[in-house]
Amino acid sequence: MRLKGKFAVITGGGTGIGAEAAIAVAAEGAKVMVMGRRPAPLNETVARIREAGGEALACPTDVTSIKEIERARDMVKKEFGCLDILINNAGSALFKSFMRTSIEEFDRIYQVDLRSVFAVSQLMLPLMQANGGASIINISSILGVLGGINSSAYCAMKGGVVQLTRAMAAELGPAVRVNCLCPSHIATPMMEDELARIKEKGRMDKLNSLFPMKRIGYPQDVNGAIIFFASEDSSWLTGNIFMVDGGLSCYV
Repeated sequence: MRLKGKFAVITGGGTGIGAEAAIAVAAEGAKVMVMGRRPAPLNETVARIREAGGEALACPTDVTSIKEIERARDMVKKEFGCLDILINNAGSALFKSFMRTSIEEFDRIYQVDLRSVFAVSQLMLPLMQANGGASIINISSILGVLGGINSSAYCAMKGGVVQLTRAMAAELGPAVRVNCLCPSHIATPMMEDELARIKEKGRMDKLNSLFPMKRIGYPQDVNGAIIFFASEDSSWLTGNIFMVDGGLSCYV
């Protein structure tokens, strides 16, 4: 078990990439706390971990609220005493053209997708530094590196996560390593509507054909990279922007 004795926090841990990451991290021996807005999905993640013999707890948290993040930090301090792994996964998507995106929508995406990464990391950092070292893994997107149409707000925030990762890595090393994963099309609840539209138009085969791996991704496809960057296997790596995209970026 590569993460035995470690303590981990995953935001957006109720569904999708966050839930599968929590289960994978726990399977490697870490004690896990999952954060997210909705208690029911968090409790389901915790139940799956415990059924497999792992240790986990849920902390319902709105990551756009500083007070709620502070409450989560206090819970980490009480339950774990320190923190070794932070996975900033919470996010939301908005697929709208630039001119149709309202300022209110832009601000909402900013609060969830970028500001929360900064806020959660900053408030949890003392618990990581007190333990002598830690790994932060920020979940961005391929659209934070390459851009795309009808997603200007989302691209801006995920691009911000990429640059925030680099800045944090430069400032927080060597004790705290900060790396960033950039998934492509992953079949998560957040992508359900978009994938449904693609299927309705009969374009799913075309989408799959764009990938050298000939398929879109699933949350479990991200787990290997998460475990790698969470563990000592990546002890000399920080500031990396790592594509988890089935090779899609090879075509761009």
